[in-house]
Amino acid sequence: VAEDHGTDIHRFDITDPDGATYEMSGHVDGTLLNQFAMDEHGGNLRVATTTGTPWEEGAGESESHVVVLGPGDGALEQVGGVSGLGRGESIHSVRFLGDVGYVVTFEQTDPLYTIDLSDPTAPQVTGELAILGYSAYLHPVGDDRLIGIGQDATDEGNRLGTQLAVFDVSDPAAPTRIGQTTLTNASSAAES
Repeated sequence: VAEDHGTDIHRFDITDPDGATYEMSGHVDGTLLNQFAMDEHGGNLRVATTTGTPWEEGAGESESHVVVLGPGDGALEQVGGVSGLGRGESIHSVRFLGDVGYVVTFEQTDPLYTIDLSDPTAPQVTGELAILGYSAYLHPVGDDRLIGIGQDATDEGNRLGTQLAVFDVSDPAAPTRIGQTTLTNASSAAES
């Protein structure tokens, strides 16, 4: 049985340049990918995590989540969340932009999930785009475009080289890839 991992989150007030003041803590199930997996917006903290172990056969199915934490009675408490992203996969990139979150999971294909966070108590997946490969880094370009840098892959998930993709996210219910190129047998520092 896979060991369940969780992440403790601590909030500090850093407005005083001479020192930080502890305010409160919270906990989320799962692990975070990197600094882009956390984002503060409107007084709430949005966190993207993966639970389970997708790399360990027989260890239980992994899935990813976006959880919204808010200041509660002396602690960061969950006010909303959405789960079930990329079952059997793990998060490869995350980007929060205002009321929208983008999460990429990967095992063989790259689902790019669009998440509506306008109501922090009821986040919901509004769109999904499945393509081969994955984006390990997402960067906004204007209001309606994302650049994805990652790896192109075969139907079986074998990596082919660096993939650069441009996504049109103007319709959150139907994100589309409008441009893509692959640099065979290459990698990019942007992936890590």
